[in-house]
Amino acid sequence: LRTMVSCGCCSSMRHELYSPMFDTVEPSSVKIKTGSQVLDIVATFSPRPRWFYILAKMFLAAWAIAIMHSSIATYENPSFWLAYLTNQGWVFTVAYFFCSLLSALYLAKRGTMDNLQGCGGLLVKSTWALFAIALPAEIVIAILFWVLEFKGNLTYVSVMTHGGGIFLLVFDGFIFSRIPLRMKQFLLFETFSSFYILWNIIHAFSGIGNPNTEEGVDDDDAIYGSMNWNDDPGSAGIVAVSTLVVLNPIVFLVCRCASRILPKRLLNIISSDEVDDTYDNVESMETV
Repeated sequence: LRTMVSCGCCSSMRHELYSPMFDTVEPSSVKIKTGSQVLDIVATFSPRPRWFYILAKMFLAAWAIAIMHSSIATYENPSFWLAYLTNQGWVFTVAYFFCSLLSALYLAKRGTMDNLQGCGGLLVKSTWALFAIALPAEIVIAILFWVLEFKGNLTYVSVMTHGGGIFLLVFDGFIFSRIPLRMKQFLLFETFSSFYILWNIIHAFSGIGNPNTEEGVDDDDAIYGSMNWNDDPGSAGIVAVSTLVVLNPIVFLVCRCASRILPKRLLNIISSDEVDDTYDNVESMETV
């Protein structure tokens, strides 16, 4: 049994690596064109009862926005707020909740697979992509904060932006919407992380400075003391490479496996003709 599960898991990962980034065919099912199961986009991103899930998504979106507002409002130097990985990650989290709510409302109005073209396809793919970035990003941010940056001071906003947001994302993405993460979507998350590290390096050598660093403190205006490219480039490089090459893949793989725990909302396809018709509709969405 263990061997069968392992083979099935490897097979589904391999399928995802050679499929479109937003593939709606469930890789654990029988192969496409011979009878398969396709993700029900409407039921996934706009589940029923719609009034309950839309209200729940509105609540989560408002909660995330309120946390961001509190973070900026209480920040000593608001102009430097976006320089931190924590806050950039939270921007993606808020963007996901906003798109998740819009997708639920849009699909509740349109309601069928045939209408998932143009604006609808773009909205669904944006929601899916933002979730693939936000969830693993929040987990990595929490790990890095508690291991490398935590200095003993805690506030409500700090707790929510360094771990609490993970539970909000899990509720919306995995429990409410049952969004499956695909292996290729790791590229989205890795790109986000790479761009932040690039920004961190540019900041270190540009002389922009850090208004939150006190004079005399041995951090040389670094955004994070653990990534001080001027005074300790070796340690900064180790943190950066370890995050990109080790931590990020592990976290994303865990998230991808977690996304498959609850049963997906699928369209049951029996005949080859039905698969062809449905797959044509799916492909039309994926080419948007």
